[in-house]
Amino acid sequence: MNVEPVGIGLVGAGAYGEFCLAAFAEMPEVRIAAVCDTDAARAGHFASRYNVPAYTDLAALIADPTVEIVALNTPPFLHAEQGVAALDAGKHLFCEKPLALTLPEGEALRAAAERSQTRLTIDYVMRQNPLWRAAAELRAAGMLGKLLHMELANHAAGLSLPANHWFWDKAKSGGIWIEHGVHFFDACAWVAGADGRITAAQAFTNAAGQEDRVEALAVYGDIAAHFYHGFTHSGATEQTTARLTFERGYVTLREWVPTVLEIAAVTPEQITALTPLLPGDVYVEAVGAGLHRIHARLPQGKSAVYRSCIQDGMRDLARAVRDPAHPLTVTVEHGLHSLRMAVEAERLPHR
Repeated sequence: MNVEPVGIGLVGAGAYGEFCLAAFAEMPEVRIAAVCDTDAARAGHFASRYNVPAYTDLAALIADPTVEIVALNTPPFLHAEQGVAALDAGKHLFCEKPLALTLPEGEALRAAAERSQTRLTIDYVMRQNPLWRAAAELRAAGMLGKLLHMELANHAAGLSLPANHWFWDKAKSGGIWIEHGVHFFDACAWVAGADGRITAAQAFTNAAGQEDRVEALAVYGDIAAHFYHGFTHSGATEQTTARLTFERGYVTLREWVPTVLEIAAVTPEQITALTPLLPGDVYVEAVGAGLHRIHARLPQGKSAVYRSCIQDGMRDLARAVRDPAHPLTVTVEHGLHSLRMAVEAERLPHR
């Protein structure tokens, strides 16, 4: 049975919005129906590219009957107001992270979705990433024993952001934890199979007075976790590593949108059981003392993996729009839980 593509109206046609539009244009499940941006020239440019109407205000876009899903790519401080307006207008919402700046705002979005009986999801690309999925499956399968510790070291390309970018303005971004950290709080909750809470946090500022490094300790059930984000590198030197310590091995994911997963300290008996859980190109390396390291690599590269993750998130929402019984992969509860952790990290006494 042929299913009519779901119409998307994208709001916020900046660099990331452009990336999303190109990703959505490849999908048979959806069609780009409209583009909205406060910059009329920019909105017109992309609207012309996709042969759709251009709007400069949200009210006009949500009045367009061809728009069924609003893809909200605006700065975080606008998510609550714009998201509630879209949901109350009967539009489904694909919200860029974070869900909102505050928990009351997040709750207002949940209430609006319930009130209008619309579907709401967050663009948590980690939940669509095959390697994060493999990590969650490895923990659930128990083949490496109990998960004891999770550690994230995220050295991000903050040097590429101008000093006047909204990211550095906490009133607009919420700060590093809320704008960025929610991705990883959520991914670790998925892997751990448990909700988390923050136990300690600290932050550092650079010479310009910008908060550019943050660090926190957390627990997910009885699993210890450590998070570090530093917006102190360039695009050429940025690096992200997530490391999961199990009783009988270690799992490492490399890059902030992972394209490589490694399992260390593996016995020959474990190789046969573990490799079927891994996507991409898989090979085994002997490391001595009868132990091995398994490597899984997504050969398409980071940009293609990132695009695919965005598409899978939108595909999931489009299916839920056409089939109300379909459970969303990323729910408003996931968005609220990770936002709650981010707010906790932001509120705790800092250095």
